[in-house]
Amino acid sequence: MKRILYTALLVTATTLAACTPDKKTEDTEVVEAAEAAEDDAGTDTASDTTLTDAKKDFIKQLAQHNLLQVAIGRLASTKSTNNEVKQNGQQMVQLYSTSQTNLQDLAQSYGMPLDTVLQEDYSKHIEDLTKLNAADFDKKYLEKVTDVQKEALDAFDDVLKGDAGADASAFGVWATTTEKELRAQHEQALARQQQLKNDQ
Repeated sequence: MKRILYTALLVTATTLAACTPDKKTEDTEVVEAAEAAEDDAGTDTASDTTLTDAKKDFIKQLAQHNLLQVAIGRLASTKSTNNEVKQNGQQMVQLYSTSQTNLQDLAQSYGMPLDTVLQEDYSKHIEDLTKLNAADFDKKYLEKVTDVQKEALDAFDDVLKGDAGADASAFGVWATTTEKELRAQHEQALARQQQLKNDQ
């Protein structure tokens, strides 16, 4: 990320030199600033090679949330008798599969392995939904989706209370971006849940 910043600064300096050849002093200062940014980037990147135990636990927890949402979505696409719920289930599968891929890439960049199957504490949610009849499933499905999202948001709040939201590390950028996306998804899910209640 910092390498990208350095490249952008260097391109800017080169562009300025091409457009205003008479301002050699200013151009030199910009290039020197870009080189200094690269030096700083090397230091910052070196300090971002490890994760705290708290961040590792958070990543593992979120991975389980992603896997659970994928499983819930798959179940909704086959079990529900409501076309909108079926479509929403398919969207959930796509959305959280992508989220899980991004999380795996992040974990891999830190040399951290992630589970690819649901742990027992999470798989029981699927078991509970599977036991429901079609009439009760849709309501419970949306409740489960929003509950899991809320748990994930609470976990984000805890980790972002520290320095994760302020730094420019791979983890910090990922955390702030993903939290915003998840919060928007949660609000949409709550709206669907309310709409379903109004339609009943």
